[in-house]
Amino acid sequence: MVVIDFSDNAPQQPKRPHIVNATVIDISQTIIGKQESEEKAAKQQQAALSEKKRKEAEQNQKKEAERKALEDKQKKVAQAKQIKEKAAEALQKSNEKKRDAEQKRITQETEKKRFEQVADKKRLAKEAEVKEQLSKELIRKAEAERIAIEERKRQEEAARLAEQKKAEEEAAQAAAEEAKKRAAEEAQMVQSISSLINNRVTSAWIRPPNARNNMIAQLRIYFLPNGEVMNAQVTKSSGDALFDQRAVDAVYKVRRIEELATVDSYIFERNFRQIDLIFNPQDLRN
Repeated sequence: MVVIDFSDNAPQQPKRPHIVNATVIDISQTIIGKQESEEKAAKQQQAALSEKKRKEAEQNQKKEAERKALEDKQKKVAQAKQIKEKAAEALQKSNEKKRDAEQKRITQETEKKRFEQVADKKRLAKEAEVKEQLSKELIRKAEAERIAIEERKRQEEAARLAEQKKAEEEAAQAAAEEAKKRAAEEAQMVQSISSLINNRVTSAWIRPPNARNNMIAQLRIYFLPNGEVMNAQVTKSSGDALFDQRAVDAVYKVRRIEELATVDSYIFERNFRQIDLIFNPQDLRN
């Protein structure tokens, strides 16, 4: 509080700055504020309780509605099941009646067919008996004719086979003689060309200083179809390396056997594609 004296007699005081002291008061800490807070909390609690009761009531109503809907559905299902069972029972009775009627019809038709079959069987038996009597004679005549034809064919086949066998034997004999002749000619030619190869290799051989009797080298010579030497190698050594090498050198020195170019390819492949030559000169020193 500030007190001001407006009288003329009052001495003038020096001017001082006004000082205001203010304090911030939290209204919630006052009695009025606490009452308002309690009333507000009570209202909020009352509102929450009312909302909870409303939701519970709605849930109870929903559950009751669902329960009634389920009961109605179960009743409808039961009614539908009952209707279906009655319909199935009626259908079964109807099917049984139809089945009995069909069975009766089938039985009647079966009996009728049986009588017809018996009659047909008797008729067919008589017809078959007549046909059998007629066909026996025809069969007897046909069988006699068949036997005669078969006998004639057998004799003709026997004569044909005899002629064929004779021709085959003659052809086989001729082929054997021809093969024997070719084999002899081939053997003679092979022997002749083999001697020729041996002589030419021996002629081309340069005797080493240490060559002695009983030195034998076995060579394997490979020829081309034109008679040229393709390769030569020692398959069995004489025991002396120089002797063996001079024998191989003699083969390469010959180089070609012209006579092989005129030999039939089959004979060449069998006898001269590769040959084994036993190199054994006879004029060596002891």
